Amino acid sequence: MTQTADRDWTPYQPARQQARDVVTTDGRRYRIVVSTPEAPAPAQGYPSILVLDGVQHFAAMSDGASALSRRPQKTGVEPMVVIGVFHGDGQALDADVRSRDYTSVAPPRGELVGKGFGGAEAFRRTLSDVVLPLVSDYLSLDPARRTLFGHSLGGLFVLEALAQQPDLFSRWVSISPSLWWRDDLRLEGGDALLLGIGEREQRRDMVGRTQAFAQRSSARLLIAPNADHGSAPLALLPDALRHATAR
Repeated sequence: MTQTADRDWTPYQPARQQARDVVTTDGRRYRIVVSTPEAPAPAQGYPSILVLDGVQHFAAMSDGASALSRRPQKTGVEPMVVIGVFHGDGQALDADVRSRDYTSVAPPRGELVGKGFGGAEAFRRTLSDVVLPLVSDYLSLDPARRTLFGHSLGGLFVLEALAQQPDLFSRWVSISPSLWWRDDLRLEGGDALLLGIGEREQRRDMVGRTQAFAQRSSARLLIAPNADHGSAPLALLPDALRHATAR
């Protein structure tokens, strides 16, 4: 085998994915990436799932949706649109910006000192007033099957958004939510809310907090066996997709 020259390697662009950058009036930058199925849109539009922290979760979610929707009668996942929201230019995770966007109150004393916080309402308005209208103008989406997905601090944002604006999405997926940030959330999730946690997420009593929240919010809770904080979103990805496309 001979060594290939660097010039023979070219960037790879996944099929059926498009991106658009947006800048809010107060200067916040986001990259929006959509992954579309090959199948034509049904009369009511595609089901969709909007994925926070796109740099971490969009690729897995879009690949999972593409693979599982090939046999929906077996997997329970129908062809769907996956929408990824990336911070900045979409190349890296910005911990300070995500803590700003995903929280509405300061963290507990001694936690994440110096990190941004308090921008959840502004970010929620960005989703409702900018991102969702842009995508809906571009693609035919089913408003009855529109899901928001978040993990960790993104999972906390999902719960706060459900509490503050329950009609923004019709379904909600919160994986390993950072309930240690605030434990005063009260909402009625019912069948619309899917909660997930990894069995090995013992730090900050993540499992116990999530179980207690699921009970008081009447939400469905899935515990991923042997999964930790990082692997829980992958372990529960098929469940999230089934939740998003179920009729």
